[in-house]
Amino acid sequence: MSDTLFPDMDSPRRKRNGNGQAARPASVVQMLSVYRAASDLIARSQYAAMAGITFGTKRDLYTTLGYPRLLTPKDYRERYERGDLAARVVEAYPHATWRGGAELVEDEDPDTVTAFEEAFDELEERLQVWSVLGRADVLCGLGPYSVVLIGAPGALESELPRFSGPDGVLYLAPYGPEEVSVDLWEENVEDPRYGLPLFYKIRRRTALVSSVDRRVHWTRVVHVADNLLDDRVNGRPLIGRVWNRLDDLDKVVGGGSEAFWARVHRGMALKLSEDPGFKYDAAAKAKVEEQLDEYLHGMRRYLTTRGIDIQELGGDVSNFGPQVNAIVSLISGATGIPQRILLGSERGELASSQDKENWNERVRDRRETFGTAITRDLVDSLVDHGALPEPEEYDVRWPDIDDLTETERANVADKWSGLNTKAKGTVVTAEEIRDRVLRLPKLEPSQLEPTPTEDQLVEEQTRVAPAPPEDGTEQVPPEEPPE
Repeated sequence: MSDTLFPDMDSPRRKRNGNGQAARPASVVQMLSVYRAASDLIARSQYAAMAGITFGTKRDLYTTLGYPRLLTPKDYRERYERGDLAARVVEAYPHATWRGGAELVEDEDPDTVTAFEEAFDELEERLQVWSVLGRADVLCGLGPYSVVLIGAPGALESELPRFSGPDGVLYLAPYGPEEVSVDLWEENVEDPRYGLPLFYKIRRRTALVSSVDRRVHWTRVVHVADNLLDDRVNGRPLIGRVWNRLDDLDKVVGGGSEAFWARVHRGMALKLSEDPGFKYDAAAKAKVEEQLDEYLHGMRRYLTTRGIDIQELGGDVSNFGPQVNAIVSLISGATGIPQRILLGSERGELASSQDKENWNERVRDRRETFGTAITRDLVDSLVDHGALPEPEEYDVRWPDIDDLTETERANVADKWSGLNTKAKGTVVTAEEIRDRVLRLPKLEPSQLEPTPTEDQLVEEQTRVAPAPPEDGTEQVPPEEPPE
């Protein structure tokens, strides 16, 4: 939008910013921000309008197959609420990423707890930080992004105030894409935050009023967006990538279920017999219909009729399993979620060992990249504003992803213990096997038995199995005395 549309912008009375450039009025800046947001939406709409156009624009697959071109957070939320497999697609990565939380480590010594570590542990225990970030991760899968609002005194439009400690943080509240939008963007190309939000608009429905809109300064917000591509604000929800396949699955499952209902039920054909003494009048018809209703919908299993022959038409079963399996495999491939984990339990006990290893590797990568980045955004903001002591440096440590059964643990422990024999030296210690494989607590000194010497082992073997006599005669054990 050209500045010439606003004549007062070149007025001598117009204020100047720190660079000596004329500062735009707040109303104009806001209008420009809205215009650019609308332009971005139009550009994305133009890209979406070309989806499914083939054969030189002669065939429109999206219209023919009923696929929507533009998806809104409302569409994502409705499918998440009612879609069985859609909910798994949205939740699989967030639940696996934040399961068990993480640990902030400033000092490598496990026996030393620094002021920074202690303050964060206190904050996490009070505000459930990992749970909030996990919920925000799920919400960002329902649109381009979600946010976590840092509750603090003062107007939401003002910058986050300086805290005197962790107790100053009142709450951490996640907001989904239906409830949050960017109200104003940073447009100064010389600012490090160029192209990022300056103010958000947050709305939340309450029991007292339909909705409450609040303008929020960016320092009070942690921006959560996954699968970023060509900008730093709007991510791409994973559910959007498989939206068409989810539509196909609804068609196959819904249509197949309807076909199953229609074909498996045995229909009946009623034929009037040639009985001159029978008159099929309205009363007889009503009686037959009443019996048929009781037969079909109640517990009656017999019919008394006269002058009517009843013939069962038979039933059939519609098998739509192969089509369902094909679509599920496409969804699995597009999302990177193994089929058995997509359809099974949260930990994937039914998945093969290779599936589990591939899945665990993806979750590790996501924790180290996306999970660590979101955690640092929150922690760094709290450190900058005094809610947490400033550390020299810190690491975000994630727990090991461990899906081994008890039998698998024992097999691994057995293989580890054999390494020492093969290497003819100490490769792993018994304590390492207990800790890293068997997940058993460390033994106390009083529980440790001293390692027997070679002489003690020989003496024990001699006591248990005494050596035969030197003359070679067979040694007969003494007879027990009679009672």
